[in-house]
Amino acid sequence: MSASTKNKPATHTKVADYTDFAIRYLENEGYKILERTWVCDAGIVDIIAIDNDTLVFLEVRGRRTITTGFPEQSVTKAKRSRYEIIAAYYLSQTEQLSTRVRFDLLSVILAGNNQAFLKHHKNAFGSDA
Repeated sequence: MSASTKNKPATHTKVADYTDFAIRYLENEGYKILERTWVCDAGIVDIIAIDNDTLVFLEVRGRRTITTGFPEQSVTKAKRSRYEIIAAYYLSQTEQLSTRVRFDLLSVILAGNNQAFLKHHKNAFGSDA
């Protein structure tokens, strides 16, 4: 460890922390969580859940502050395209090929003592996004 970083406090919030907030929110909204941090050859999806009759692939983006912009602004077109490939992998492996699918984004901004501001962007990666 270099001298310049040795005494600095840890300021990076783990992705898992943001995902924890997102899962609690989704469960309160009635979603059934199927997978967390699901990995395949095409990449990683943060959360896979069921919302009524729809299979939802969720990207979770978080920030501790908004000084550098809102979390959802960090999602690239490449990430959006990759989610379709990831969904195809998941559907083929779970034999749910005729299932309705949606791609959502959950933006999490930490607000202090175990609190966060969440914004749920439904169909965030759809053709009209």
